[in-house]
Amino acid sequence: MFKINKKNLAFIVCVVLAVSSFILYKVCFNKNGEIVLNGNVEIQDVNLSFRVSGRVSKILVDEGDDVKKDDVIAVLDKDVFETKARFAKAQMEEARAAFKNAEKNYLRDAGLFKKKTISEKAYDESKTQYEIALEKMNSLTAVYEFMNIDLKDAELKSPVDGVVLTRNIEPGEMISSGIPAFAIMPHSQTKIKTFADEQTLSKIKYGDKVNVNIESLPNKKFKGRVGFISSEAEFTPKNLETTELRTR
Repeated sequence: MFKINKKNLAFIVCVVLAVSSFILYKVCFNKNGEIVLNGNVEIQDVNLSFRVSGRVSKILVDEGDDVKKDDVIAVLDKDVFETKARFAKAQMEEARAAFKNAEKNYLRDAGLFKKKTISEKAYDESKTQYEIALEKMNSLTAVYEFMNIDLKDAELKSPVDGVVLTRNIEPGEMISSGIPAFAIMPHSQTKIKTFADEQTLSKIKYGDKVNVNIESLPNKKFKGRVGFISSEAEFTPKNLETTELRTR
């Protein structure tokens, strides 16, 4: 036998939130008076980093800003990437010209060898030069394409619609590839859980609309609705107890 202190019991209220990291939230029910419930929720934030290293040239968003998928949120200095891309393009074009010449000679010598007007050795040399030129052209074309990818990746884009949670870079600083630059909270549907005592629960109904405030984003307001109310009570986690429960 053991006694249960009912003051620590509360019912689970699940809120479907139109946001998607561990954050503290406050749910405000504006029906029949304001009800404030505190709690914790785990969300899947998206950490963004540059694929290439460089100096930060522009930052186009700040913490708390809304972003859309494919929005450019930061840019590295492109001078180095553009120079490398131009150099790679010049080498590629030179290799293409050499390949066309080697191809022309090879096709000519193949016809002559078929007619037995040149030696097999001459034909083999022409074929070898053609194969070398082809390999070099393909290799330098790949380098040029890779340099263009680097140039493109000097712009950091948001992969989702969401809200900027954190910004970890400043204009003018050098940043290495893979270092987290931003964290974005997606606008995807997320379920969060809070607790309410019996008296409070009587004022809450399934489908009620709620406002959700996040302490790390005090100027942002999120909308949600009550999606589930438990029929069984549970012990309220100590860090989620309401003010009333803590003072009893």
